[in-house]
Amino acid sequence: MFGNNHLITVFDFGSKNSKMIQAHMKDKTVHVENYEILPTPEDAVKDGKIADANKMGNVIANFLKKAKTKDGRLLLASSEVVLRTFDLPKMEHGELKEAIKYEMSVLLPERVENYVVDCSIIDEYDKIDEEGKEVKMYQLQGVAVSKKLVNDYLDIFSKHNLKVAIVDVQPNAEIKLFTGPGAYVPLDIDNGAKAENLAIIDFGHQKTSVTILEDKKLFLHRTLHQGGRDITNIISEALDLPWDEAESWKHNNDFAFLQKNAMNEVESILYDEITKVFHDITMEINQVIEFFISMSKRKKLDQIYLLGGGSLIPGISEYIQRYINIPTEVVSTLNNVNIKGLKDPTHIAFLADCVGGVIRRV
Repeated sequence: MFGNNHLITVFDFGSKNSKMIQAHMKDKTVHVENYEILPTPEDAVKDGKIADANKMGNVIANFLKKAKTKDGRLLLASSEVVLRTFDLPKMEHGELKEAIKYEMSVLLPERVENYVVDCSIIDEYDKIDEEGKEVKMYQLQGVAVSKKLVNDYLDIFSKHNLKVAIVDVQPNAEIKLFTGPGAYVPLDIDNGAKAENLAIIDFGHQKTSVTILEDKKLFLHRTLHQGGRDITNIISEALDLPWDEAESWKHNNDFAFLQKNAMNEVESILYDEITKVFHDITMEINQVIEFFISMSKRKKLDQIYLLGGGSLIPGISEYIQRYINIPTEVVSTLNNVNIKGLKDPTHIAFLADCVGGVIRRV
């Protein structure tokens, strides 16, 4: 469909929705020429891993009907992705990769040989060692992903004559989106300042990921095993609705009854169960944030940003802000990102990670 050789195609497969964008960068601006959001077949993807190769092959085939491409970038989101920062003395690139491999090996549940391990330099600085000598240091971001998880995707792409040029991970794409050269997410806070310490919370269908940046650099990444599916289950049971209708009700209802003083019986049941899920998710998020605050230099988190389909659930940002007492907002607009033919403004919440996958790390 597009003959521009500079178009970058990014694929992001979730348990409920699969996303694809085709975009290019000019200066600091991301131009999205084409995008698709398709439903992921039931039980085809679980925790970011392919559970049914045939079903996912059909999804890829449908994407390729919409956009002709021979290679692409794959974005992975799974609780099995391990992301950490390390400080190591400056060394040659080959030595660096071996050092990161060793550092990551103590964090992995299986032998390091079963993982794809990579790293990127995020800062260089000098420090004085115990002998008073100046030592040049690297601050590095290391990532490890199961080889099986990666190869399962590569096999399916290969069967459709599609080469995966780059494999990236969701938190890394989000870091680039929030800290990239184009100031893609507005980070304005009080008194004209910019958020430096921030939490990026990506609400998925099955899980919620929390990525916290200190001074706009990775501090930690955690995956919580609750998501939008839990709220849909409650609505389906309380209102006796089929799953699809309950999902539609979740996104189309303003949840105003959650603020009412007097409720009918059904509203009361929904209130009890929905606020319980909100509470459980928020409590886990708060535990991660409290750990960050206790370990950070400034002992403060400036702002919380919400992404993903679950961020569109009415009332979720207000609930988190009240509970954690930190300004919280849904990422509903992107600076320096032009999306041709944007079908619905809410699609930005679904496509943000893919946009991050296009951006170059500086």
